[in-house]
Amino acid sequence: MEKIRLLPSGINDFERIRRDNLYYVDKTQYIATLEGGDSYVFFGRPRRFGKSLFISMLEAYYDINNKDRFDELFSGLWIHEHPTERRAFYQVLKLDFSQVEGKLEKLENNFDAYCGSVLDTFAHKYAKYYDSDFVECTAKHTKASHKLTYITEQARLKRIPLYLIVDEYDNFTNTVLSLHGKDVYAAITHGEGFYRDLFKKFKGNFERIFLTGVSPVTLDDLTSGFNIASYVSQNRELNQMLGFSEVDIKEMIKYYHTVGMIKGDLEQQTDFIISTIKPWCDNYYFSYDSFKDNESPMYNGMMVMYYLTRYMKEGRFPDDMTAPNTMIDYTKLDHLVKIEQEKGNDYRNSFINKAVEEESLLGRVKPHFAAVDILEDENFVSLMYYYGMLTVCGGFGALWKLRIPNNNIRKQFYTYIRSRFPKAAAVNISELEIHFANAAILGEWKEMLTYIATSYTKASANRNAIEGERNIQGYFMAYLNLAPYYLMCPEIEMSHGYCDIFLMPDRHVSDVSHSYIIEFKYTKTDSSDKDITDKFSEAVAQLNIYAADKKVKNMTEGTTLHKIVMMFKGAELVKCEEV
Repeated sequence: MEKIRLLPSGINDFERIRRDNLYYVDKTQYIATLEGGDSYVFFGRPRRFGKSLFISMLEAYYDINNKDRFDELFSGLWIHEHPTERRAFYQVLKLDFSQVEGKLEKLENNFDAYCGSVLDTFAHKYAKYYDSDFVECTAKHTKASHKLTYITEQARLKRIPLYLIVDEYDNFTNTVLSLHGKDVYAAITHGEGFYRDLFKKFKGNFERIFLTGVSPVTLDDLTSGFNIASYVSQNRELNQMLGFSEVDIKEMIKYYHTVGMIKGDLEQQTDFIISTIKPWCDNYYFSYDSFKDNESPMYNGMMVMYYLTRYMKEGRFPDDMTAPNTMIDYTKLDHLVKIEQEKGNDYRNSFINKAVEEESLLGRVKPHFAAVDILEDENFVSLMYYYGMLTVCGGFGALWKLRIPNNNIRKQFYTYIRSRFPKAAAVNISELEIHFANAAILGEWKEMLTYIATSYTKASANRNAIEGERNIQGYFMAYLNLAPYYLMCPEIEMSHGYCDIFLMPDRHVSDVSHSYIIEFKYTKTDSSDKDITDKFSEAVAQLNIYAADKKVKNMTEGTTLHKIVMMFKGAELVKCEEV
């Protein structure tokens, strides 16, 4: 009996996956697609989307040392039946710049030491193709750039083709830029900077080059040293190269049902699993053309494996569906926002608030830009897209409509927003969790809402941080989003308008018996009683219309729907009533 192929969560080594008979979602058809395109390419995707595993597969396929291992490594995969002309044709040099860390003053030495070590290893790996002193001569060179020059010259003399793969090529340069500013960044990427110096030696010395990272922000900086890579991240034919399609997930579920790790009716289990995980890890489009042609969106593969592994081991999904290891780098994001604030404007904070409060927003996603321009507001929307925090959901002329792709990312947005609230606005989360449970299970909602409102009022002295109807709503959304019983649906379109907050029951949590539509109304501190009464009546009318919507009835089926009006006068809650 064949050993069950376990999911390779966290494993980025293709050869290990094949050796240990782990489950592999076949992406080998893209080898042929890439080989039929340009020789030097940059391909970007958000973190945790499978870039490292993909390039590990490329390395295994093209490595000349694997010429006699083709069946062992690729049997049963698409490429095994459709091998390309360049199979096992190259000596492959793979660099992973995420390995370069350390304080700024040590960065150049660390970079040189890492690259030098990889090049020495390369010399040992391919020594049999060169003269007997190849390893020794490579080691004699003290600088990595000199080692690289020696290796490429020897390869040229022997007519040996080289393939360069660079993973996380933008990792430490982006860190330097966001944490240390333009001047330091320019010193390493311009003139005789050590990073640029190495890239100059790439051009003309490798037959093929594959660069990957999160954002295409240093290519322009290296123009005179390396100006030959084509940007292919948004190419339609590569939209599904990383991540899982729904077809991939259904095949995975079918396999684990066949081997007995998923029990019950296959069709019912497939529908249940996909409907449960879809709101949390789906809806990524990396090609606008794919979206326009109604192709299926992509799931984050790492998240899918996390959920499916938990489901198979425990027979249930985790109560907290926020997948670990997918967190936004808040330090970098916060630094980028603070840099902007130092310039005297608040565009980026406003942009983040707008992203979570509205169904979609408009922006232009640039295919690439100079890293020093990362500080320009016009490029912030592009960064959010490349980080995987926004995805395509439509178009408007030359602009894209963009939205938060799923609840996993939405919760991370709210985590960042809560981190920006002044300490006076902090809410005791442990106490709030008890209120969440009472509201979801028992329908005791008032304590939950008034508790958040009280905290908001205490913080009202900080007028710049939280004030006005939109900011009241944002404050509530940031904390209500912590409730594990609901999917947060802000500004969801209903009959004749948009409700402020819709707490839709999360179907994978069985204890939820109550759902909520919340409408906020705000009046100034000098408003009359009539103003308050009129606003309240307006909210009641809106809630009655929203609650009658068929969409709402379908989403809340099996629960008691509560329609709540929260009336604020300035920062003070003056009415909190159920309609």
